[in-house]
Amino acid sequence: MINRYLMSLIICCLLASGAAMANWPQWLGEEINTQHQADWKIEPAGNSVTFIPRGEQPKVWVLISRKAHSYDTALSTMLTVFRRELSSATFRIFLLPDNPATLQRWIQVAEENANLIYTVGSKATVAMHKVYAGGKLPVVSVNAKDPVLLGLTNSYETSGDNFAFTSLNLPADITFSFLRRFKPELTQIGILYAKSNTSAYLTQYLPLKEEAEQHGVQVFPIEVDEGVRGSSLQAVMKRQVAAMKAADPALENSLLWLTGSSSLLDRVDDIYTFSDKLPMLTVVPDAVNGSENSALMSVGVSFENNAHQAALYGIRILRDGEEPASLPVGLLSPPDISISFKQAERINAQIPFVLIEMASDIYAHNGGMIRAAGMSMETSDL
Repeated sequence: MINRYLMSLIICCLLASGAAMANWPQWLGEEINTQHQADWKIEPAGNSVTFIPRGEQPKVWVLISRKAHSYDTALSTMLTVFRRELSSATFRIFLLPDNPATLQRWIQVAEENANLIYTVGSKATVAMHKVYAGGKLPVVSVNAKDPVLLGLTNSYETSGDNFAFTSLNLPADITFSFLRRFKPELTQIGILYAKSNTSAYLTQYLPLKEEAEQHGVQVFPIEVDEGVRGSSLQAVMKRQVAAMKAADPALENSLLWLTGSSSLLDRVDDIYTFSDKLPMLTVVPDAVNGSENSALMSVGVSFENNAHQAALYGIRILRDGEEPASLPVGLLSPPDISISFKQAERINAQIPFVLIEMASDIYAHNGGMIRAAGMSMETSDL
C-alpha cells in the first residue's frame, strides 16, 4: 500500500493543479496552462494569471533512510552552504520508502515538484540508483561510500547518467600509507565491521585487506553480528585479539581499524575494553573527540567536508546548469586527520610527529580541543 505521506503529497499536487484549472479565466487559452506547467508555476487569480519561473526557487528533495547523527551533520552543512550560495532554494526531507514500488511512486511526484534530489547515506543512494539511473532529475549522493566499489558506476571521472556522486572513502592505498606512518613496522591489522553493514564491508574492509596483504601485513577480520551466537563484539574481539597476540605477543606492531559501521561507532568504549589496549584508528573523523568514548586517531573524510562538497555539486547543477555526468566522483584529498591525546595517554600510545603536523583536529590530554579545522584554538602542551 502507498505510504500516507506519499498519498498526501500526491493529493496536494492534484488539488493544486485542479484548483488552477478551476480558476482559469475564460479569456485565456487553457493550453497555455497545460503546455507550460513544467517551466512555470502558474497562479490564476481573478483578472490576472501569474507565471513564476520555476528556476527562480529551485526545490531540493532529500531522501534519508533513518535517523543518524552523521545525517544530521550532513543536512545541517548543506543547509548552511545553500543559504550562503543559493538562498532561494527550498529543502524538503523525506524518509526513504520501504520498497521499490513506493519509491517509484515517490519519484513520479518528485519529477513534477522538485529540481534536484539528494540521497543521504549508502542505503538511500543504492536504492535510488537501482530504480532511477538515467532518470530525468539530477541526483547527488552525500554521506555515502565509494560508488565505484558499490557498483554504481565504473568510473571516477563520470557517472554517465543523472547521478553526481561524492564519497566518504579514501583509496585503500592512501589509507594504508597513513597506517604505516603511524606504525612503520606494522605487521597486523584487525579490521572491525558490522556484518549488517554491506557498504562498509565492500568499500572499506575488502579494499584495505587486499592492500595490506599485498604489503605482507596480515589482516584479522573482526565481523560483528550481535544476533548470532559467538559473533558478538566481545566474543569476536576476544578471539581475534588472542590470534593477533600469537604472532605479536606485545602487540607492538599491530593496530585496530574501525570502519564506518554506525553500530560499532556507538561502541568505541566497549571496543577499548576488549582490545587489550591495541591502538584503534578509524576512517571516521567524527569518531575522534575529547571524551572517553573516542578513537585514538582517524584518517578519512569528515561528514562536514563531504556534505560541503555535495552541496557545491548541487549548486553547480541548479545555478550553473552543469550536468551531473560532467562532475567526477567527489574524492577529497588530503584526508581529514583527527587525534585524541586523551586516548593516546589512556593506552600509552605514541603519535608520530609527522601526523601531528598534518592533523586538522587535535584534542589535548584533558579533552579540550587545541586545533580545529587546521587552526590553533589555544596554547597547550600536547
